[in-house]
Amino acid sequence: MPDPSEDGLLERGIADQLPPPHPACRLCITIPAKDEAEFIGATLKALQEQGGLKGDLLSPDTYEVIILANNCTDDTAERVRSFALTHPSFRLHLVELVIPRSVARVGLVRKLMMDEAWQRLPPGGIIATTDADTIVDRTWVAATFRAFERGARAVGGRIVVPPTERTGYRKIHLQDVTYRSLQALLESMIDPSAGDPWPRHFQHYGPSMAVSREAYRICGGMPPLSAIEDAAFAWALERIDVELVHDPAVRVYTSDRDSGRIEGVAFSESLKEWANMQRENRQPVVFGLQHCIDLFKWKVALRRAFYERRIGKLPVLFTLADYLGCTPHELQRQVVEAPSFGALYQDVRQRLEATHSFSDRTFPQAITELRRFTRSARGPLLFSTHRAGTDRPGAGKGGRIRSAAG
Repeated sequence: MPDPSEDGLLERGIADQLPPPHPACRLCITIPAKDEAEFIGATLKALQEQGGLKGDLLSPDTYEVIILANNCTDDTAERVRSFALTHPSFRLHLVELVIPRSVARVGLVRKLMMDEAWQRLPPGGIIATTDADTIVDRTWVAATFRAFERGARAVGGRIVVPPTERTGYRKIHLQDVTYRSLQALLESMIDPSAGDPWPRHFQHYGPSMAVSREAYRICGGMPPLSAIEDAAFAWALERIDVELVHDPAVRVYTSDRDSGRIEGVAFSESLKEWANMQRENRQPVVFGLQHCIDLFKWKVALRRAFYERRIGKLPVLFTLADYLGCTPHELQRQVVEAPSFGALYQDVRQRLEATHSFSDRTFPQAITELRRFTRSARGPLLFSTHRAGTDRPGAGKGGRIRSAAG
């Protein structure tokens, strides 16, 4: 973490380079850019050409784009300036900073911009982030507006990786997308959400994330990490019970480049590892069907236990306690002491993910099981429903709460 005086200096360096926002601005899009001259033109063109959901025009005054060109050694900044000059109605702002190497990391850059967006936007404003090698769909802004108008407090966009000449990773990548999509379908069957209904996707990462101004402040903002800052931000939202909406209409297309610029876990590193696995005929190991069913049933039961502040006589939670290697009394204490349902479920899920035996199937095996089960199910398995913006149980059809937690 940078010390407060250095962090404050960087923040002032951003604010000093920006004009006041337009009074009609409701959405601030932030983009970190370090040596992105090759990609930035297409990224800006897609953002400048945003249209409405019905083919109508979208007012350019309702959103703005802030590019933070940091520590660049190429002509990224010059290309942004040139684009702004040739598109005067596009509210594009360039900030240039040299960030000390000791603190320069993508999470800090995102945090600096998103913190500034929080300062610029009025109550009810939306803070968004994408990447300099990502092309947003033509209705990305309009679809984001619609999702928030429907009650969302945070939205993750569908991230598509178009095929390129780099093919070594692609088979396992497509298996990963298929598996996680089927897993999301199964979750929607066992634990349907009015706020994040099926059809939905499963992604909430840096190329397409948006959050309300209010939720951004409450969760503590973007973590200034060197890698997986986007995942950590999603976890922070979950811990304050902000439900991430996965609207398929919010869509972007991102690069599969091997940048080598981020230390630690990152999407490019996953692609590299998948390429190695494909070459060596190895397979990732993931949750099989039964463990996915167990996880989502435990989620339903944990929610009920959290709001009742007791595990009561919920047999599935006794099974969960046994699987976690703790007593029902210890699980009861965790339920009572949890600050939110999201924090409780996140902690339990991460403990299960770290349990080697819980991952028991290869992608092909898990996909076959999930596909067969979800296709054979007769309608949704409505174990519970909850309203948009909260994990508190809500009413299903006819106002009745349906639950299989017991």
